[in-house]
Amino acid sequence: MIGESLTSAILQRALDGTWQRQRAISGNIANYDTPGYKALKVNFEDSLDHEIRKLEQCMPAGSFKNYESIKNAGINVMADNSTSERADGNNVNLDLENIEMAKVQIQYQYLTRSMTDMYSRLRYAISEGKK
Repeated sequence: MIGESLTSAILQRALDGTWQRQRAISGNIANYDTPGYKALKVNFEDSLDHEIRKLEQCMPAGSFKNYESIKNAGINVMADNSTSERADGNNVNLDLENIEMAKVQIQYQYLTRSMTDMYSRLRYAISEGKK
């Protein structure tokens, strides 16, 4: 398919992971007053990095053809049971969650911009530089 590349597969999975992280943070903020609630954390970077390294070891540079392992890289959502911020057992730190939300929003905007730029370059090449 036109436009399917290792870069697009990585960007798509990073967008999926970032979106999941936004959902988890939103849930954490919404449950700030819920007794016993444990904050959710999302990790996808380690799994994505592992799949990229595995592909690099198996195939020579420039010959990546199967991106399914990248597209299926794990997005781990887990409850943070390590701390408790309050006596009611809730461990959501509202200040930290708001900072993380701002960070994730910037990451998501960067990833969408990267994807848009990649397809703009492809469109430019297909049209041979003509609009």
